[in-house]
Amino acid sequence: MSKKAQAENRDPGRAGDAGGSRSAVVAFVATAIVLHGVFTVGLPALILGRTEGMAMLHPDIGPARWLGAGFGGFGIYLYLWSAVHLLRHRTSAVPGREATALLTHGWYGRTRHPLLLGVVAILFGEAVFFSSLALLGYALAYWLWLTAFVALREEPDLRRTFGADYDAYCREVPRWVPTLRRKAGQG
Repeated sequence: MSKKAQAENRDPGRAGDAGGSRSAVVAFVATAIVLHGVFTVGLPALILGRTEGMAMLHPDIGPARWLGAGFGGFGIYLYLWSAVHLLRHRTSAVPGREATALLTHGWYGRTRHPLLLGVVAILFGEAVFFSSLALLGYALAYWLWLTAFVALREEPDLRRTFGADYDAYCREVPRWVPTLRRKAGQG
């Protein structure tokens, strides 16, 4: 990892200017409200409403449905942890905005996209909690869409911005499934 990327992981004040300001926080919160309002609240509510009364789409899983609350809670934690760290390092937490720091510590040392993985965990949690096969299908479709977006848009942008540092990071850290072993050099 280059000295610049290492410094950005240690010192949030040196990382750039895309996310640490009040306006960046406001932009992130506004974006998060809209995106979550649509993708983790609105569409799931619409799916549940349209499939209500279709017993085959709502198998009884009994108390196991509470595992969904755990998944959803973990997803919320992962999303918020990621957003806070992106903003502290003054890099973008808003889709489509260029990153100014390559984070490789904490959850970013275990999975390359913890913020997006948090959203997927929320959706899977909803599917389990509401015992809904339709929501499970939606969660899988959303994950596939995110995978395409990340592979076609976000990762190439990061590769252009951070070059060999990002390539090395990709070799060591999986895209989605968190590794239990922390990446070398993690604190």
